[in-house]
Amino acid sequence: MNFFRANVIVLAVLCSNGLTNAGDYVLTIGGGYSPEGNQASLEKNVFLFERVLAGYPGRVERHDIFFADGKNPARDLQVHDPSQVPLPNRLMAEFFGSTRDLGLTYRNHGVTNVRDASKPGNIKAWFAEVGTQMKSGDKLTIYVTAHGHRSRDRNRDYNTSIAMWGSTAMQMTEFARLLDGLDPGVDVVMVMVQCYTGGFTHLMYRDGDPDRGLSPQSRVGFYATVHDRPAAGCTSSVDEADYVEYSTYFWAAIAGINRLGEAIDPPDYDNDGRVSLEEAHAYTILNADTIDVPVKTSGEYLSNASKFGDGSGDLLQNDEPYSRVLKYASPVQKVVLTELSEKLGLEGEERLVDAWEKTRVERRRRRSTTQASSGLKDKIVADLQRRWPELANTLNPVSIELLTNRNQEFVEAVQEHPQYEKYKRESDKEKTRPDQQESRAQYERFLRVADNVVLAENLRRLNRPERLKEYEQIIAAERTGFLSR
Repeated sequence: MNFFRANVIVLAVLCSNGLTNAGDYVLTIGGGYSPEGNQASLEKNVFLFERVLAGYPGRVERHDIFFADGKNPARDLQVHDPSQVPLPNRLMAEFFGSTRDLGLTYRNHGVTNVRDASKPGNIKAWFAEVGTQMKSGDKLTIYVTAHGHRSRDRNRDYNTSIAMWGSTAMQMTEFARLLDGLDPGVDVVMVMVQCYTGGFTHLMYRDGDPDRGLSPQSRVGFYATVHDRPAAGCTSSVDEADYVEYSTYFWAAIAGINRLGEAIDPPDYDNDGRVSLEEAHAYTILNADTIDVPVKTSGEYLSNASKFGDGSGDLLQNDEPYSRVLKYASPVQKVVLTELSEKLGLEGEERLVDAWEKTRVERRRRRSTTQASSGLKDKIVADLQRRWPELANTLNPVSIELLTNRNQEFVEAVQEHPQYEKYKRESDKEKTRPDQQESRAQYERFLRVADNVVLAENLRRLNRPERLKEYEQIIAAERTGFLSR
């Protein structure tokens, strides 16, 4: 069958289902809860998403953005740009004070297409107005780049919330009720990167309650991390080269270029000629070296619908030999398991057990080791204070002279110190070295993917046809492309 004929057939199928008139609606919720909690990276994530959408001209019916204080011209955005601080001041802060908040300023956010402030009432009003316009066959894509809170309900630990402007918040269950009010034929896709965002995996259920079963709508989501942990990423830094959170990699996979405009190798892991939402999620798991343990709807569904074996029957256990896990893995899961194995140095059949042991080791408290740069810094400080004892207090008139009319003398004294270049090299290495939380998260990602493989196979063996059908429908939705059906 040639390409032209295949597309004619696809078009005929779409027309018969009435999908040619289907619309794509996009809702963005972003920003912090106050100027102090509204970092520049949240604004830049909205800009990034707008660039991604621009790659799909004519596809979006409407895109509404609710960000921070909305159209208020007040200074609501926290920006950190130390490069704007004079070099003498930066060096004085680094060696004789603190670089914390150095170069911190506030300005009005630059989201020009903002509809209103990110407040619960405004989101509810949007669903009351726009939600009623959506019909069966339409798709709603929701992107949340904000802060989040833990659940305050001891009986519902997945009822986490999105932090909103004015120190307000919207709980997962509130959001679920808004989705419940949409036409059952509206498909919903969510990408959420706030802290504790894994709680929103329960949006797949009616009222956000697993006991009430899946929503009649198709609802799938991709979440930066699990329900009981903060997420990486919110920063007031303006240097996007340093951004390594979930949005950076997910949207790069979708667009084919990173947030700096550089092309990436398309993560078409199943070689079907396109990048799906599932593959964008997998690309993020493999490339975002952060504390996050990303989750998606199908994995959370399996945790409720399936179970591990205990050795007494034919259900697989959570410590199966690696080759057996790989046997049941999907093409995308195989790539993730293989590449994480290489990245983490996992080998042999006992990889699941080895990875689990690594998470236990990483959880144990260790004595903090002295960083190499600290001793070098102390040496530089001591030598400078021998030359200028007045540096013991940075408000001393001599110290102030070294920042003003004698600043070149001070800069040269620091940068020409025999240990300065070595200090900078060690300091830079320490900044890029993964910490214990990041290392543990890599092993936990490996185990989560392996667990999903095992639980999916067990669901097939449990003879629960309705549950299996629901799972397969979720998987099918996750394997669609961005803004496609």
